[in-house]
Amino acid sequence: MFPCLSPRGDGDESDHSETMTKQCAARGCTEGTTGYSTLCDNHKHIQRRHGHPEQGGITVHRLRPYLKRVEARRAKNKDSDAWSILEARWSALEAHAQGILAEWASGKAMVSAQVQAAQQLQALSGSVPPSTIVNTALAMFLMRDAEPRRFASDRAFDFQLVRRVRGLAPVNAGSYWNHKAQRTTKVYRDLPPRVAELLGRQLREAFGLAGFMLAEKERAEEAKAQDQQRRLAEALEALA
Repeated sequence: MFPCLSPRGDGDESDHSETMTKQCAARGCTEGTTGYSTLCDNHKHIQRRHGHPEQGGITVHRLRPYLKRVEARRAKNKDSDAWSILEARWSALEAHAQGILAEWASGKAMVSAQVQAAQQLQALSGSVPPSTIVNTALAMFLMRDAEPRRFASDRAFDFQLVRRVRGLAPVNAGSYWNHKAQRTTKVYRDLPPRVAELLGRQLREAFGLAGFMLAEKERAEEAKAQDQQRRLAEALEALA
């Protein structure tokens, strides 16, 4: 009537042991997994924070060269309608967030991820100029085009896009004294993955097309400059 087990219950213990001793699926990691996950505890934390177990955080320092390119492009084309259109898209996101929060405040049942995403957008709208948000988002798309291997997946890119845009608002950052570096270090509060995914999708829909078009223009100009450099070198070599 009941399944036959060995006196020590070897079948159950071996199954549990195999589950506990599997190697983490993240590349280069030799740590064991826990439970039914394919990742070790450290890589589970990385996946929750960065959108992929092998994704590293994009720092302000790493993004700065691309941000300078966007700022230079804006300075060169001050009268372009592109900037006002992109800032209007950000304003539309702000208005959408305000609508969600108003409904939530009135007592209407809302999806928690939507409310938290709206709160994040509201925090940005009260403390960061729209032009700064637009520039930062476009810089992320330039980086993705120039360094695609820096992002482990589309989801990982969305998480980094959100982290860099959120990092513009002082309210999202804490700080601590780093004894090793002997300086104050900022620490950004992590969002639940569902909230990061929602914000990433909203930012991508608002700025993604413009970001990729700008990246294409940057590549075309770089190729033109390289061609001119090559032609100059060939002309100099041909001099008598």
